[in-house]
Amino acid sequence: MIVETTINAQTKNYLKEKKLAELIKKMEFDKEYMVQIFNFFTDVHLQDVQRFIIAYGITEKNIKDFYEKYVKPYYPNKQLEEMFENA
Repeated sequence: MIVETTINAQTKNYLKEKKLAELIKKMEFDKEYMVQIFNFFTDVHLQDVQRFIIAYGITEKNIKDFYEKYVKPYYPNKQLEEMFENA
């Protein structure tokens, strides 16, 4: 629930963790949840990102590919990129 609290802090609509995981796995960027997606990759602590990907069975390649395609061009996160390099 920490991820949900962080990603939805600034929004009117609510994105559940499970739905976010589905979007990442399917490589789908839903503009309705654009703020939450960007928040996930920029505001959620790295240890919580790790817990999230483990809890929802997301591969590191999948989350890295999603980040590089949809998030990095607008909101690069050097710490997250270092996490991917060290994996």
